[in-house]
Amino acid sequence: MKKILFSVLLFVATFANALSIGDTTPTFEIKDQFEKMHKISADTKTILVAESRSTSVIVREYLLTKDTNFLETNKTQYIADISGMPSLISKFIALPKMKKYPFPILLVNEEQAKSFSTKDDEITVYTIVEGKVSDVKYIKTTEELDAVFK
Repeated sequence: MKKILFSVLLFVATFANALSIGDTTPTFEIKDQFEKMHKISADTKTILVAESRSTSVIVREYLLTKDTNFLETNKTQYIADISGMPSLISKFIALPKMKKYPFPILLVNEEQAKSFSTKDDEITVYTIVEGKVSDVKYIKTTEELDAVFK
């Protein structure tokens, strides 16, 4: 019984700070793959969060088929949670690869990652209206990602 209670409390604590419908978007600064600082601006309409390699591949491949200013034009922020990646791998393998992409990838640290809810192998899509979260959904495919922008 104690194990079940502990598991429930751990689950609740994990999502206690995650953005949900009605919440104001976070105001902290987030570095991109080039060490440039970004803030989620008041006019942001969509936040995409990829927390795994597989979801990052889906978002990356999708964005590579779009024009260079796609994220900016659509007022979208793309966030990758690489906080669980060993630092040597992120520093010497992941970041050099990310620097080849023509779009910003915001990289959250462990504390910032708690602000965004995620599900295994799903991309979290936050819809933002006037600086507040109006919808949160989880998607798995390029087709679903494309539908976000239609």
